[in-house]
Amino acid sequence: MKRKIDAVLEEWATSGRRHPLLVRGARRVGKTYSVKRLGAEVFGESRFAYCDFQTNLERFSEAFAVTSDVEGIVSSLSLILRKEIKPKETLIAFDEVQLCENALNSLRFFAESDYRVVATGSQLGMTLKNRELPFPSDVSHVYLRPMDFEEFLWAVGQEAVAEGIRDSFRSFRKFILHDEAMRLYETYLMVGGMPKAVGAFAEREGLDAVKARQVEIDETYAADIALYAPADVAVHAQAIWRSIPQQLARESTRKFKYSDVAKGGRERVLRSPLAWLEAAELVNVNYQTNDVAAPLAPRGGGSYFKVYCADTGLMFSRFNLDPAVFADPLRRRLVAPRFRGALAENYVMQALVANGMETFYWTPGTTSQNEVEFVLQNGLGQVVPVEVKSGDNVRSRSLNAYREKSGAPCAIRLSAKNFGKGDGVLSIPLYAAFCIDGKALMDLAVE
Repeated sequence: MKRKIDAVLEEWATSGRRHPLLVRGARRVGKTYSVKRLGAEVFGESRFAYCDFQTNLERFSEAFAVTSDVEGIVSSLSLILRKEIKPKETLIAFDEVQLCENALNSLRFFAESDYRVVATGSQLGMTLKNRELPFPSDVSHVYLRPMDFEEFLWAVGQEAVAEGIRDSFRSFRKFILHDEAMRLYETYLMVGGMPKAVGAFAEREGLDAVKARQVEIDETYAADIALYAPADVAVHAQAIWRSIPQQLARESTRKFKYSDVAKGGRERVLRSPLAWLEAAELVNVNYQTNDVAAPLAPRGGGSYFKVYCADTGLMFSRFNLDPAVFADPLRRRLVAPRFRGALAENYVMQALVANGMETFYWTPGTTSQNEVEFVLQNGLGQVVPVEVKSGDNVRSRSLNAYREKSGAPCAIRLSAKNFGKGDGVLSIPLYAAFCIDGKALMDLAVE
């Protein structure tokens, strides 16, 4: 499956830069697949030295006894892999490098050599916190997230739809395939962006097969929490992980409440497990702000926030709703609006995070009244509010309240409506959320 990171990896591989590249992200998002694709398509099998620390950790660890001895490491890896490794020609890959601390430490020494090294790392947020040594210098980082809606369209053979959406976003002309794109968006809410689930759907295995893949991934994450989290964190982290769908589908505010995780839940007990989940990139955290001008800052030092699943498809599967019900337009109307709203909000957060956006949500004071789901800051220091509506009823006082207070150059409303403009509000269909990135915020503000 085509991924946006493929172009990033290829540019690094052909640029002549010597610094090692570290591909970071949660487990099961496709890091190994992307690195193997780079090795096969850009370097070729004979010039690709792949080291899998998950399956052969003990043997590979022996090669890194002296982390500064690059030539010694390369010689040992060449023997283990039965493959010649040539400077400037061979791509060396360290898969799940966090499992071997000496291999991670060696990256700084490879930066001073002529060897090309790419590494993948899961759960590095926790690994780095437990290190006594500083992180190796001269290492470039890229992040791989679950597939966004555009990548999903590529995977299911809808490249023309994806390009059409981008064209309409650039011109703000109504998208002629709006209804079809909305149906695909609703499908994406169920399937999500985990490559295994998307693959099952693309191969026409059906939504039940997709659900089976999602359950297996969810169970893997739960097992990872039990295996890797400290004993005093694991139980609470699993409880938080289970509570997120209900937190977002709450009838009133969707602000994260510790008391909804466990009876009598308190911040001093649950903040560390939540930080663990965030460091593992299983969740995305969106902080509340009361600011109406840049620089935006969290309210109360970050004590108020919402928590989202890193993948909307995984969240959908946790609601235990039959996909056939949600896939049927008539039966979907019977589903509670708060459920549809929670999915749409999680989807938008996922899209913004994939585009590297720093997000906040806004309220004018301490209550949830007049809440704006997302507030973004562009490179000019302008703030742009983003409102999310799961349907086509777009009446809201929140967006106007924020615009009056902030003087924002424009406002964005994501909904089931087609592209349009009016009274300073840019109407963008939910399916086009993947178009909102730093450059787009600059361009829209100028317009």
